[in-house]
Amino acid sequence: MLSRPRRSTVLLVALPLLLVGCTGAVADSERGTDAPTRVVVPPPVSATPVLDSANNLPLPLDSYLFNPEQMFTVEKAQARLGARCMARFGFSYPHSAPLQPRRGSDAPTTRRDGRYGPQNATVMAKWGYHLEGGDVGTSSAPPRPQLSQQMTAALRGSSDMTQKFGPGGQVINGRTVPNHGCVGETVKELTGAVDGRVGDAQLAEDLKFGTLLNSQHDVRTRTVFAQWSQCMKGSGFSYPDPVAAMGDKKWSDTPMPTPHEIQVATADAKCRHKANLVGVWYIVDFAYQKQAIAENAAAMAQIKTALQAQVKAATAALNGDPLRQER
Repeated sequence: MLSRPRRSTVLLVALPLLLVGCTGAVADSERGTDAPTRVVVPPPVSATPVLDSANNLPLPLDSYLFNPEQMFTVEKAQARLGARCMARFGFSYPHSAPLQPRRGSDAPTTRRDGRYGPQNATVMAKWGYHLEGGDVGTSSAPPRPQLSQQMTAALRGSSDMTQKFGPGGQVINGRTVPNHGCVGETVKELTGAVDGRVGDAQLAEDLKFGTLLNSQHDVRTRTVFAQWSQCMKGSGFSYPDPVAAMGDKKWSDTPMPTPHEIQVATADAKCRHKANLVGVWYIVDFAYQKQAIAENAAAMAQIKTALQAQVKAATAALNGDPLRQER
């Protein structure tokens, strides 16, 4: 199933935030396959396009989910606001600038996940199912500081380590700790509430995974999956669908693609083209997303407004008056 892809194929990026526990961005590998879905009537589709790649094409949910640049902006703002708040209480809390998530040339720019796996035959012929450049590793984040009781109180509004958050009210170095501490203050500045959700709204995230699963299991998509599988057998490879091919555990055993991986990926690209796999999967997925948005129209309108407000608040926090921000 595509809801648990390899890191280098479908880009569902987990953006680590400085203030743990205050983000709606969730890694696909963390979610597993348990996103709530329901049985829906398969929606009709318009004329099926002939596509090798849909990465430059929009999907209905795109405007309800943070794109890579928007999420990066929010992440930077959250880290900076948290560090500034802690500094007001006399504490140095690491403000490490988040790194732009690593994305290959075969990744979409309007959304954080590519959904249909690798879609560039040239890239696949060189890098297989690995990210371009191979698995070069990631730079380690700076170690988190050891938190004293006062630092914990300033950060989360309670010095009780068994509590996630507290009401604040403590006076530290002459300043009163806000509700939920600096975490709450930061979240409130970005979302309007101390217990707000930073990142994708839960409903939008659920629909993202639910529509993907629905499109993946739709009979129209399964038909082209079967055609793809038969084509792969002609090249000597046995996989039931492209999800199984790109998720083959063998690919994660080496930092660079093996000759066998290159052979499989090259055949995969050829068979995708032959079956028009991406064209069918994309248009079916598009229909499920459009249907889901229509069924949740009022809530989705609110989600879009909240997303835009969060990006605006994050941008203001990064570019606004530093004296106001250091208050």
